[in-house]
Amino acid sequence: MAALISIIIPNFNRAHLLNDVLDSVKSQHFVNWECIIVDDGSTDQSEKVIQDYIKKDNRYKYLKRTTLPKGASHCRNIGLNQAKGDFCIFLDSDDLLLDFCLASRMRIANSHPDHDFWIFPMLLEHKNGQREPLEIPKRKSYLSDFLSYQIHWQTMCTFWKTEFVKSLSGFDPLLPRLNDPEIHIRAMLRPKVKYLVMNRMLPDSVFRYALEKKDKKEFAQAYLSSLILFIPSVAQMLTESNKFGYKRLLRGYLKDYFINHSFFNRRGVNLKLLLISSSNRVLFPSEFMKMVMTYLFFSKFGPFSNKAKKSIEKSLVE
Repeated sequence: MAALISIIIPNFNRAHLLNDVLDSVKSQHFVNWECIIVDDGSTDQSEKVIQDYIKKDNRYKYLKRTTLPKGASHCRNIGLNQAKGDFCIFLDSDDLLLDFCLASRMRIANSHPDHDFWIFPMLLEHKNGQREPLEIPKRKSYLSDFLSYQIHWQTMCTFWKTEFVKSLSGFDPLLPRLNDPEIHIRAMLRPKVKYLVMNRMLPDSVFRYALEKKDKKEFAQAYLSSLILFIPSVAQMLTESNKFGYKRLLRGYLKDYFINHSFFNRRGVNLKLLLISSSNRVLFPSEFMKMVMTYLFFSKFGPFSNKAKKSIEKSLVE
């Protein structure tokens, strides 16, 4: 009997998008799947849409989040705890699977049964509907890249052995953002982990980029809240893995945040992030002082100019 694949989809007020993602699951050439949709408290017509699919196909399952915290990560973990599949994929409700996706991934997994997870390329869909392949470059260390904010794939690109991702305890439900890099960093730090990045394969999923307009201030606040938890958590993982020197790679996240998002938040909390980074040895004391002075000087003038961005970047580069 063919292995079962669990597809787990968190949903919050995305009724207008659900038909597309659920249809993409139903179109799969590989048919031995279950699709678990976990509702995060939707107030739109999401439940009705899902129930219509369940009536026609009992491979769809519907769960509601009844415990805190709210968010996609907790919903994914709820779905993961109920998953019966040997393998699993995590989708967002605006992602799509191409019709050969499950069959292709299952073939690779069967060819490399000793691995814990596999990574596959995706297509990026823009607002105008055009799609382009997002290639995954070959790297000596994907761990180093993820630690330095070079994220080469999205959530749906990973095909997990369910037993392995359950051994990781799933996603961190306390992070409003950065859930995806965090779980991949945690997975890659697992002793004796084996994973395979399928760089040369055709994209088998679609990430619908910027499909909906996001509030920049709300995003920046969630990003900051996540970094305040993410940096010490990952730094501790690296300490436990005897990879002390890798902590400094996390400056890539600081660079992105301070250049592109920090002006949406108060100075006090931004300085708190720098202090946390220093206490966790992401920044050396001299770098910490230089970054504080650079940030305080340029933050007087509102959103950063190109000159300010270059100065901040220089403060975070050896």
